[in-house]
Amino acid sequence: VYEVCKPIMTKLIKGSKGAAYIAASVFAGAVASILLCPMESTRIRQVTDPEYADKGLMTAFPQLVKEEGFGPMFSGIWAMLSKQVPYTMAKQVSFDVVAGLLYAFLTKKEGVTADDLKWIVSVSAAFIASLFACIFSQPGDMILTETFKGSSGKGFFGIVKDINDKGGIPAFFTGTGARIVHVGMIITSQLVIYDIVKQALGLPATGKH
Repeated sequence: VYEVCKPIMTKLIKGSKGAAYIAASVFAGAVASILLCPMESTRIRQVTDPEYADKGLMTAFPQLVKEEGFGPMFSGIWAMLSKQVPYTMAKQVSFDVVAGLLYAFLTKKEGVTADDLKWIVSVSAAFIASLFACIFSQPGDMILTETFKGSSGKGFFGIVKDINDKGGIPAFFTGTGARIVHVGMIITSQLVIYDIVKQALGLPATGKH
């Protein structure tokens, strides 16, 4: 979705490639949130409701829709957006920007071409982007976790207030270090694979254009 939106946003937002990339990533993150929210609601129901414990996603999801409708499946949409939009924006935009900067800097050396550097740049930029993604999406991850615990029955802003009351802004970043260790490598791998697939489809390597 992000790659599809980039050229569209670049045409709509002329003169600022960075703003176009951010707009594309926000749209991609919103689409991901809409797709993920019902699945997350189903997963939580499978964990918390014995009636759904032995059912797979493909069985539990239609049963929930039949019993409760689509509305409750999106009860956590604001929490999902608060995580997924910053996550997608930080991951994709920083990957593009950092890769571009690395190419610009490293190709200054005589005899070094972009093709010589594409894997070094891809892995390095992916690792840096994974750090941004983990940090920027951590507050949303905290909100999402509290939302799907489902014990408080509070809305989005009530949950934000509760987290803030526990320790202010730092409370939203609880567990960031552990998340970087556990999730950072996964994100790095995802971005490198994403770059490989792009090139296999005939598109230029990230940051190379």
